[in-house]
This record gives sequence, C-alpha cells and structure tokens, in this order.
Amino acid sequence: MTVSVALFALASAAQAAVEKGSANVVTVQGKVEYSTDGSTWSALKRGESLREGVTVRTADTAAADLDLGRNGSHLRVMPGSTVALSALTFEQTGLETIVNTQIDIRSGKVVGQVQKLSSASKYELKTSKALATVRGTRYSMAADGKLVVAEGSVVIVSAKEDGSTITRVVNANEMFSPALGSVVTATEADLGDVGGSTSSVPGIVALPPLQQSIIDSRTAIDRVVLPAGLSVSRSQPKDGLPPGGK
Repeated sequence: MTVSVALFALASAAQAAVEKGSANVVTVQGKVEYSTDGSTWSALKRGESLREGVTVRTADTAAADLDLGRNGSHLRVMPGSTVALSALTFEQTGLETIVNTQIDIRSGKVVGQVQKLSSASKYELKTSKALATVRGTRYSMAADGKLVVAEGSVVIVSAKEDGSTITRVVNANEMFSPALGSVVTATEADLGDVGGSTSSVPGIVALPPLQQSIIDSRTAIDRVVLPAGLSVSRSQPKDGLPPGGK
C-alpha cells in the first residue's frame, strides 16, 4: 500500500510539473490579429503574451515575430498567414527541460529558429498534408508543405495523393518540394527568408530585424548547436505504404 501511495505521489508530481508555455509578441508590422476561439479576432500588439490554443493571422502586407521562450525560441508569422499555437507546454525535470510545441500552419508561411532541445522534447510543424519534426534549426515552412532549412536538419513526413507517405531528411541549404516529393538544393531566394544563404558560414547566424525579413535584431542568436549524437545523413528513409498496404 505504501509503494502504491508513493507511486501515485510521484505520478501526481510529474503531472504537476507540466506547465503551460507562452509566446511573447516581440514585433508587429501591419495588420495582425489573434483569436482564442477561432471566431472573435482582436488586434495583436507588441508585448502581449499568447497562450496555447491561440490563432494568429496576418494581412497580406503584415508580419509578426513571436518569442516562444522555453518552447523553442523564435517564430515569425509571414504575410498572408494563419497559424495556430496548438501546443505550448514544458516540463522541468531537474536535469533538463522537456518541451512540447506544435505549430499548425493553416495558410501562408512561418520562419523560425529553434534552440537546441532535449532528446525527449518535441517541436513539430503541422500542415494539412505534412508534419515536420524540428530539433535545432533555422527553417521556413509553408502551408503547402514546402520546407526550407538554412541550418541544422529537419525530418518531414508528407502525404501523397494515394494516401501513402514519404519521409525525407532536409539538411542545411536544402528544401523539400511537395510537388516533386523530394529534397533539392535551396535557392538563394528561398534561403533569404530564413536569414541565410548558401555562402553563409555554417553555425554562425546574424538574424536581421523584421523589416529586413527575419527575427528582431535584439533577439538575434549567434550559434545553433545540434543535439549530441545526432547523425546527419544524406540517405533518405523508405516511403510509407497506403493504408492497408503490404
């Protein structure tokens, strides 16, 4: 009985350790709105704090920078986009911080810089047809599933028309094309939105302010480090089968 009580106490403590994260609004340019219920919208202002479940939308000439804090550093909502902060939680275990972040890209595009995460953490970018898993990366991802990686490595699982899936690893200076279903070399224009270029020094980042197309200069980082033991391979996983396939 004593053991059962002790286990229950430990489980309760573990549950209590899971906390809700937040996204601080660093910069707003143009008309940007947010909603907590998907129907009522309010103007987004610099300095506001957004919680899990909030949806942000930008006008065609607007953008906003969000600081996700413990949930993965920085996120830019690009012009003409609708993005939901579907999951923003973190757990302090004493040894590490375990985060659970899910960004639902419903339209448009986001650009982000994700700090090094613990092995148990999860940072995902979701669209209607793709799911990307991020660890320590600079990236951009669009609602159509196009993914550009300027630094680090991202694994993306994309659905095909027949219901099967393809899994691809996208490394630095590469992009995943949903139309081709393959990974190709990113162009200078693609990398420009992410604050990088094919001629940039690996590992060194100087992110320009919003007006110059990426994160606010005051929050610029100087290095992204991939988790220890992560192996970056140019080989690609095998494609998945359609439901019921053998």
